[in-house]
Amino acid sequence: MSVLIQRLIGIVQVAGGFWGLFELAGRAFTVREPLWFALLLLGALMFLLILIAGVWLLSGDARGSAWSQWLQLAQVPILGTPWLSYGWHAGAVAALGFGRGGHWSFGYRVPDIGWQLYFGGGMHWFVGIDILALIFFLLLKLSRR
Repeated sequence: MSVLIQRLIGIVQVAGGFWGLFELAGRAFTVREPLWFALLLLGALMFLLILIAGVWLLSGDARGSAWSQWLQLAQVPILGTPWLSYGWHAGAVAALGFGRGGHWSFGYRVPDIGWQLYFGGGMHWFVGIDILALIFFLLLKLSRR
């Protein structure tokens, strides 16, 4: 059963990695500011890493499980503040978020990719978690035992 779980997560990671890599590569041609270009390159690197970890998972390599755990954990937090905004998902997302003033939201998309890393954000505060990434992290953690 653990091999099936790892293969399913690997498929999601490979698909999300390819899609994210091509999406950010396309955006790189339109960006003119060096900081935004550097942030796009960082995002492309993250999608490349999840793509490689997904390939390792599919091939049964032990590195795939370890790398995938860390990369899934990096997808769990979603943060929006006036100073920093962060959110990343590759392949699919199911997120629960809480905003200032008691507002909350839940959303999911399959398939989907997203990369958001901005310095200096809006006026709103938002904190959330990607539940699907957390589940994938826990499944990978349990399947390594």
